[in-house]
Amino acid sequence: MKRMMIEVENLTKTYTSGQRTISVLNNISLAIEEGQMVALLGPSGSGKTTLLHLLGLVDVPTSGTIRLNSHDLSSTSRDNLRRNLVGYVFQHFYLLPQFSALYNVCVPQIPVKSASQLETTAKELLDRVGLEDRIHHLPSELSGGEQQRVAIARALIHAPKILLCDEPTGNLDIQTRDSILELICELKNEEGLTIVIATHDPEVAAQCDVQVEIRNGKLSSYSPLSQQ
Repeated sequence: MKRMMIEVENLTKTYTSGQRTISVLNNISLAIEEGQMVALLGPSGSGKTTLLHLLGLVDVPTSGTIRLNSHDLSSTSRDNLRRNLVGYVFQHFYLLPQFSALYNVCVPQIPVKSASQLETTAKELLDRVGLEDRIHHLPSELSGGEQQRVAIARALIHAPKILLCDEPTGNLDIQTRDSILELICELKNEEGLTIVIATHDPEVAAQCDVQVEIRNGKLSSYSPLSQQ
C-alpha cells in the first residue's frame, strides 16, 4: 500500500475585507497517495488556486491541517519544506525576462547551491524537457510552450517529491498543450512525482488518476478514476 504524500483535514481559508469575512475554502479534506496525479477541477473563483497556494506553502490556512510527506506544517519549517519538497508551476510562467533559460532554472537554488553544481543540474533538466539547444535564449526568444518547459525545469531544480501546477496548459494551443501534458505524465511515471494540477481542461483531467472538484470553496466530488 502506497503512503500518503498529501493529507488535508478540515482545511479552511478566509479573508477579511473591511467588516466582511470571505470564505474561500470551507472544511476541505482529502488524501493523495505518493505517485498519483490529481486533477483539481472547478469554475473560476471556486478555490482551486487558493488550495494550491496552501499546499505549495505560499499561504497559510485559517484553520485545519496539512501534512506533506508525513510532515505536519504546524510543526515543521515551512521554508525547509518549500526548498526541498514542493515544486510549483504557475500559469503565467513568471520567468525573469532579462535572464536566459538556464539562469531562470537556477534562480530558486542560487542561495543554497554552488554555481557549478546548479548549472550542471539546470542543463540536465533543460535537456530533460527538450530545450537543450535553447538554454541561452531569453524568455522573449522562446514560444509559450518553451517558456512553460523552462518553468517546469525550474520547479524541478531542487528534486521535489510534489509538483503543483496551476493551469499549466491554460495559455497554450492544443498541440503545445498536448506536448506539455505528455511531459508532465512522463515526469509522474518516470520520476514518481506526486502531481496536483488545477485545470479547466477535460483533456488534462482525463489523464489524471484522481479528479477532485471544488465548488464555492467546498469539496463537490472526489473520484479516483482507478477505482471506477
